[in-house]
Amino acid sequence: MPQKHRPEPARSAPVDAKATPVVASAPRPGRAPRAPFVLLVVGLLCGGLVSLLLLNTVLARDSFELSKLRAENNKYRVQKEEMEHDNRQFEMPGAVADKAGKQGQSPDWETSNILTPGHPNSRVASDGQTLAGQEPVPGTGR
Repeated sequence: MPQKHRPEPARSAPVDAKATPVVASAPRPGRAPRAPFVLLVVGLLCGGLVSLLLLNTVLARDSFELSKLRAENNKYRVQKEEMEHDNRQFEMPGAVADKAGKQGQSPDWETSNILTPGHPNSRVASDGQTLAGQEPVPGTGR
């Protein structure tokens, strides 16, 4: 460590009656101590490091929770798809006929209603209906 240069104190001249007295100048102030500043900087760095570690821990915990919730959502999605598949199977004509037969119901083949054009009791299936989302316009026939 280099040595600091300190000014030598002012020396008084021999006392002379005619000479004005020489006043010694005040010594220059020394450097401020470095230890408090170094401790402050180290403390701030340590505080920042600890807060960064805590933030990282919180984010990691949220990440684990997010992956757990995604897995749960996938499980419920698969369960929903299986239930939709089962419902489609139950709505198929063969399954409906089998269930009806188990309940003692049977098709009535003797009283069939055959729709024929021009017959007073028959009509086209789409008569009086409009397309989905379209309102009929009065007076236009549409």
